[in-house]
Amino acid sequence: MKLNRREFAAMGGTAAVMALLPHATQAAAAPGAVHPDDWHQSVRRIMQINFTEPDPMAFDVGKWIDYLVSVHAQCTFVSITNIVAFFPPLTPGFPRSRWLGERDIVSECARAARSRGIRVLGRLSIDTALTSLATDHPDWFRRRPDGGIAIAKTLAAPPSGPDPSSSADYGRTCQFSSYYSEYIADFMREVMRRYGIDGIYANGWPNANVPLCYCEACRTIGDPTSESYRIAYQARAFQLWDRYARIVSTRDPQAVFSGNLGGGIEGGVLDFKALADRAIWMFADNQGRHKRYTPSWDASQQARVGRSLTDGKRPSVVSTGAWSFIGADFWRSVTANPEEMRSRMFQTLAAGGVVHLHWLGFERGFEDDRRWQAVGRDVLAWQAGHDRHFRNLRSLAKVAVVVSPLNNRAYRAPAGTDPMDALQGIYKVLVEARTPFDFVLDGHLSEDVLARYDVLVLPNIALMSDATAGALRAYAKQGGSILATFETGVYDEAGQERADFALSDVFGVHKTGSREGYGYVASDGTPVAGAVSMQRIERPHPIVNGFLDTNWIAGSSWRMPIAATGNPVLTHIPQHPVYPVEAVYSDRMHTALPTMVAGGNAEGRFVYLAEDIDAAYWRDSAADLGDLLTGALEWLVRDRKSVKVEGPGFLDLYAWRTEPGYAVHLVNHTNPDFRGGAFRQVYPVGTQELALTLDAAEPVRMVRLLRKGIEVAFRQDGSTVYATIPEVGDYEVIAFEL
Repeated sequence: MKLNRREFAAMGGTAAVMALLPHATQAAAAPGAVHPDDWHQSVRRIMQINFTEPDPMAFDVGKWIDYLVSVHAQCTFVSITNIVAFFPPLTPGFPRSRWLGERDIVSECARAARSRGIRVLGRLSIDTALTSLATDHPDWFRRRPDGGIAIAKTLAAPPSGPDPSSSADYGRTCQFSSYYSEYIADFMREVMRRYGIDGIYANGWPNANVPLCYCEACRTIGDPTSESYRIAYQARAFQLWDRYARIVSTRDPQAVFSGNLGGGIEGGVLDFKALADRAIWMFADNQGRHKRYTPSWDASQQARVGRSLTDGKRPSVVSTGAWSFIGADFWRSVTANPEEMRSRMFQTLAAGGVVHLHWLGFERGFEDDRRWQAVGRDVLAWQAGHDRHFRNLRSLAKVAVVVSPLNNRAYRAPAGTDPMDALQGIYKVLVEARTPFDFVLDGHLSEDVLARYDVLVLPNIALMSDATAGALRAYAKQGGSILATFETGVYDEAGQERADFALSDVFGVHKTGSREGYGYVASDGTPVAGAVSMQRIERPHPIVNGFLDTNWIAGSSWRMPIAATGNPVLTHIPQHPVYPVEAVYSDRMHTALPTMVAGGNAEGRFVYLAEDIDAAYWRDSAADLGDLLTGALEWLVRDRKSVKVEGPGFLDLYAWRTEPGYAVHLVNHTNPDFRGGAFRQVYPVGTQELALTLDAAEPVRMVRLLRKGIEVAFRQDGSTVYATIPEVGDYEVIAFEL
């Protein structure tokens, strides 16, 4: 059904959205199920070279395919594209590269890749188009509130004035227009018909968030910041995704469509579970640390989230830019820091993900700046040589961190704090403790998923549905242990504050008021979490027994006032002056205000921390806060770790049951640039003592360090295997072959 703008407006927003696609329904079924034997489910290495418009002038398909072969690429994305085509399009009026001449770059690449056994997906960017098209199709473009076309901008773009990082020739398209439902659909049909490639990848769409658009059609739907608009946008995105998947697979049932889910651990506003049900893989396209102080484990977090979305049943693809991307600074024609590139790819592999390495521009990457090529060969060719050890059957982690896209999106964090602080603080503590862990999504807490873990960590999961609370309560009754912090369960999924904690019965605590603290945002925009408290140690407990020669420890800036059943372990010492020195004391050194409650039985244990300890630890790295969290986790985990690694360094640890046996991955984050910028060099760490507990007393045939390429001596005592790792550079994989 084709609607003009007046007809769209007359129908009303949601009804019009549903009418835009043939046979669309509000509960459109997702495309067919993915089978584990499908070709795209075994891909581990994707290499993509995006074409710039002048590339056809000097494009050398021989050099292109030789590089793909050298990195053992299993799949590549070839620029088709909708902005300017790299083949002679049959679609009337379709823009083509001004340097294309009589060439057909898509055909050349498809033939070359097919001859070397490399799968090809056509890459386009349906979120962007030449603004010259607006002359005939003004409704194709997203509009600013003033009616102007929304120009494609980067993170470095100023709010106004000249912007050399963007071009007014390219505008953002509106997915509620026929550009998506007809023009792009026809383009996909032409590409699939002419080239018989393995599928199509849509860059820049649908992403995780809803873009703002004030075109006539979108104004009819409603305020683009509203929930009703989000629902309409999501429905339209799902319908388009399903339609594109049907178009691509019409001629070849094995051909696939993949969208782009954006990047960033924060998640977004779309229903990721519904997207996961549609996707052949979870594609995270952040490519680099996208904020100035993003920690170095950014890529591994992406892989963890992707895996949790599909319960490990579909690959999690994490993109690494071979070009330099640090915060808001884009050097898109300059090779990235080599050690940062390697680390991102190693993190992806360690977390069970698929590496997608990406460079922009053939001439720029094969003539002008070729440094990135060696890095790609180093990592991807090495991985290909050991591929069987990356065929993971299941995670050995006994701890899971609950993550919540809803919480990240809708939680109103206390003044002066960030909603992500708690998750990052818990992540840091777990890495420091060398504890293998997985992510599980708060909306995916099925009984079979939770049964895999002995301990769940709830890092200030403030917004919690009754269904999520019920699943956690059932887990606790079955003997599971839980650590929760601060406002966990204080609000329902709509953000309304509850009269009591959703899990008050699990932890034996009750809220006596709303959160308290003194945070603010300074006049220059600097967030200030506020004055910090202390906590008095009221009685001995394994969690606090490591604090010697003190009656109190550090507290945090924000606290939930609670009443607790039984005797608390820690109580609140209120904030007090810090200057002048004569005033540095509190007139309330003893209170009855609990800040930590610990309990449980022989099967399950429970710890609740009433302050935002995890968030404060991320903000400050105060030793007391980190030690308190570590003590709580050790008490909950007990001696149930399947793998223990002791030695110096800041190493992120992963453990897997693999097809040939077992694998332990160590990613080295011991680096001054771990919390911002990009790695410039590797800081190796010394001897590590490893103990791995197998599922059963199966004889181990060999222990090999895959990165160093050597075998190491080992000792096996029943189901436990011991080995010494002499050194860890940027990354090591200890493979145990049965």
